[in-house]
Amino acid sequence: MVNRPAYVFLISVLFIGAIAMSTAATLVVLGVGSMKTSIATTHSTQAMHNAETCVEQALRSLRTSVSYDGDETITLTNGTCELLAIGGSGNTDRIICAKGLVDETVRRVEVEVAALRPIGLIDSWQEVADFSLCDE
Repeated sequence: MVNRPAYVFLISVLFIGAIAMSTAATLVVLGVGSMKTSIATTHSTQAMHNAETCVEQALRSLRTSVSYDGDETITLTNGTCELLAIGGSGNTDRIICAKGLVDETVRRVEVEVAALRPIGLIDSWQEVADFSLCDE
């Protein structure tokens, strides 16, 4: 009977240790999931910035030369952006479609330009799931 309290203590320590280990394992799994979500969010945000960078580059090029036709891929510091062929001609009613890419993440932007010069006028600038104004 003298050793029984030691067994109770040992079983209590083992039980508390098992609870602590399962809690630690749960926290590790949650941490990994949170990290993956954070990386996906970062990639998505960067892909959007890349697409918008392409649109801004196209607008600058069009203001310099209305004959600029786009249809190029630009390598950026964090990913790339693809500029599709620019729709329309001349100074008015132009369509710009750009796709930003970071790893496997893709974001698309369509822009309808009312006028390029003397002051640039944008009718619409929106993110889209699939291009409707341009052929991909």
